[in-house]
Amino acid sequence: MRAALLTLVLAVAVLAGRATAAPAPVYVIAFSGSGTEHQVDNKQNIQDSGACDSAEHVDVTAALSWTTSWTSVKTASKSALATPTKIDGSQLTGSHVKDACGLPIDQAPDGWAMQASCASTLVSGASPTLALASGAKSLSLTVTAPSFAVPVSAPCSLNVRNDQLAAHVVVPAKKLAGLKKGASLTVAVGTAVPGPGDDYAPSLDCSQPTKPYEGYRTADHCQDDFSWSGTVRLTRAR
Repeated sequence: MRAALLTLVLAVAVLAGRATAAPAPVYVIAFSGSGTEHQVDNKQNIQDSGACDSAEHVDVTAALSWTTSWTSVKTASKSALATPTKIDGSQLTGSHVKDACGLPIDQAPDGWAMQASCASTLVSGASPTLALASGAKSLSLTVTAPSFAVPVSAPCSLNVRNDQLAAHVVVPAKKLAGLKKGASLTVAVGTAVPGPGDDYAPSLDCSQPTKPYEGYRTADHCQDDFSWSGTVRLTRAR
């Protein structure tokens, strides 16, 4: 009888403990940043004789800026949906010139010569993403910024290196457990402070020379410089 009573008391205690157990913490994760991509591309169309009668010069700079966040995130989650993202101030500026390789412009092929200046607001494509992996000693976060694109109507073009706008952050479990409601942890991210698994390419040779075709070949000298910096902030909401 005593054994049965003890078993009943223990069962009630376990159930009471479950009923009063604290709910899992909920976090808000914010990712903001800004960056610059500068591309200079000089192409020359060279005839079989070695003469150049047409060239193309592109010098463009993309200014990138974004702010986004994910709310109601639990460490057991694998991913979450971002709130509306702001990319205010993101734009492309520069110039696009076609000339006659330094010769008088009337020596360029018909319809070739042109000159355009660029000042276009960038648009957003894919949404930012967040992936989480919770372990015994740490919480790993992988964040990506929204993708940026130049409107098709813009006089200058650039394929923004959106694959570089990603970061990996590792938060020790002890720091996470000690975070009180309303408190935050902020981690600097970007090309100057790569995290585990981040493989950034600040400078890239984007040259694409071509072989001779129909009496012409293209000599191309292209350089693309890319950098960005930002923060990942984890705030305990409750």
